[in-house]
Amino acid sequence: MKSHFLYSSATCGFKRTGKPDLALIYSPVPCVYAGVFTTNQVRAACVDENRILLKKKQKIRAIVVNSGNANACTGKRGINAVRKTREITARILKIKSSEVLVASTGVIGVHLDMEKMEKGIVAAVPKLNVRNLKNAAKAILTTDRYLKTIKKQTKDFSIVGFTKGAGMIHPNMATMLCYFMTDINASQLMLQSALKSAVENSFNLISVDGDMSTNDMVILLSNCHGKKKITKKNDPLFSNFKKILNEQCLKLAKEIVADGEGANKVITVYVNGAKSQKDANEIARSIASSNLFKCAIFGSDPNWGRAAARIGATSVLVNQNRIEISINKTLVFKNGTPVEFNKNKLNKEIKQSKEVKLTVNLKLGKALGLAFGCDLSFDYVKLNSAYFS
Repeated sequence: MKSHFLYSSATCGFKRTGKPDLALIYSPVPCVYAGVFTTNQVRAACVDENRILLKKKQKIRAIVVNSGNANACTGKRGINAVRKTREITARILKIKSSEVLVASTGVIGVHLDMEKMEKGIVAAVPKLNVRNLKNAAKAILTTDRYLKTIKKQTKDFSIVGFTKGAGMIHPNMATMLCYFMTDINASQLMLQSALKSAVENSFNLISVDGDMSTNDMVILLSNCHGKKKITKKNDPLFSNFKKILNEQCLKLAKEIVADGEGANKVITVYVNGAKSQKDANEIARSIASSNLFKCAIFGSDPNWGRAAARIGATSVLVNQNRIEISINKTLVFKNGTPVEFNKNKLNKEIKQSKEVKLTVNLKLGKALGLAFGCDLSFDYVKLNSAYFS
């Protein structure tokens, strides 16, 4: 990747642990900017400010991300904190404040300490380096148990990226904070379309706990240093870029589910035989986000009835007398009637598995759907019972 992106991290003091809590991404040249954001009506100030810059098709050179404080539900003071962060970053990097994006994650309803923020930015800038991506990725973690990064190189372009997310995961756009950097030479309109599609088929298919965040965003920056300028959507190079972007988004999305707060197992829900992909995905997400079904899987209980109930709780018209349900490869429900199966055997199988697959056949059409979730454990309650304090 020509004119490499640079990364850095620092400690502001937003986290009580004293661990790094500020990440900085910087490009020596202005970048085309694409972004997808939470649809939650209660949003953090950084989301609204970044959306304004996206609407203006503003070129971007830096992203500042802090963890430990979401700067959400903080009124005008929160908006001023975002703008002040941009000004501080721009002054130190000698760029325009409109070329800076800001993101936050952590506790909602707490004002940002701008003295700490400035201290962190001042410390981060001198450490900017192409090799510090993992340090930046580590600095944005909150309840995550491990890093989630990707790197893909082809002869025509490269993509690197990282994300954070483990709880408050039930997106209707993204689900957390995620950043991709590339050198593909394409327009803002094309990159925005590619990112939106990739998010819809990855981050929008996962659920950890049914809670949509106030701060969700997925950002894609390109310095457009690729040799070939892409002008048509059907260009094979662009098609390959979209394919790889989809794959990397799905990889990170599945890692978020696997890293769900207190999670032990990934739940993969397949829905086939639907009239449309929209219907199939709606049912898949409904099952994957069911707290009752999540608890059953935590207890290795093949309680398929909880999944069946979630099918009917959607807006999709179904015929329960046609539905088939299988857990892993064991058929448990067919044509509206329970199927006899060895419960002890399936219980043991679930207990020993890291991934549980539930398959639903609606027998109404040919469309397929997919969603990912995780089990809900005692540790989830323990962790979230004291998150604020």
